Amino acid sequence: MQTSTIDSVPSFNKVLLATDFSAASQAAFQTALGVCNAFQASLSILHVFEDANAVAPETGGQLLELDSLYEIARSSLDRLVEEARRSGIACEATMGSGIPSVTILETITSDAIDLAILGTNALHGFERLVFGSTAEVVLRKASCPVLTVGPQASHAPEAAQINSPVVFATDFHLTTTRAICYAAAICKVTRSPLHCLHVLPRTLEGGSHRHITLQIMTEALQHVANESGTAIDPPVCAITYGSEISNAVVAYARQQKAKLIVLGVRQASMAASHIPAHIACRIITEASCPVLTMAFASQPHATLAAACL
Repeated sequence: MQTSTIDSVPSFNKVLLATDFSAASQAAFQTALGVCNAFQASLSILHVFEDANAVAPETGGQLLELDSLYEIARSSLDRLVEEARRSGIACEATMGSGIPSVTILETITSDAIDLAILGTNALHGFERLVFGSTAEVVLRKASCPVLTVGPQASHAPEAAQINSPVVFATDFHLTTTRAICYAAAICKVTRSPLHCLHVLPRTLEGGSHRHITLQIMTEALQHVANESGTAIDPPVCAITYGSEISNAVVAYARQQKAKLIVLGVRQASMAASHIPAHIACRIITEASCPVLTMAFASQPHATLAAACL
């Protein structure tokens, strides 16, 4: 095996599920059960009660309503814990309060979480995911990988099989390539094939230099795969073409019946995160499988091979 520039192979021992009890969160819960079983991980379930600190009006009616909502949420958490424990998973639940994204990020740090899982509906297109949603804030700022179950993945039939691949999509930016160690770790545990994917513009699809371009890109993908530092079967290095990167990645994953898409994304403040986030968020919104993202600090002197994820 070639010497790796990645210091260690990650493992997921402590998993956090953030839930609002929606259909998307229920799909994320089922995904969390599968992850915990595969990695022999413990599961923490967090629900953020946004109105917990609300001040009741003089009549006291709002206070009574909040108490009722709190009890309903507590009962829903207890049911999830019971189901997880019946599946043989060590599980506990916590009721938080405040702004969901802030509470989730604080919990990830304080509890040393290895993987956060959440669902998102994105009811009105990817803009809802990009501009200020809980999912986008968490995946941009979390210190651990974030596994997001998008609306298409929530409603998709169980098409993925045991030999379905994990698709690692990269544009060769130093930030995005570092996420391959997570793809490799998942492939090792689930015994899944790894597909390394790069999207080229349609303008390069034809022409006399097509074969040279394919050879260069395939060798570059192979180099990235070799840096995973994990003993896995040789990956499939795939090149596809598209005018819209997110559509091309989603289409490839759907064609391959992928069980997971892995992306490296750049950390960003919310004031500017919508600029680099649109590709990753579109993939999450449209993919028929969950999407794992890992945010890394930007490399200001890195050379971009394509538009950043």
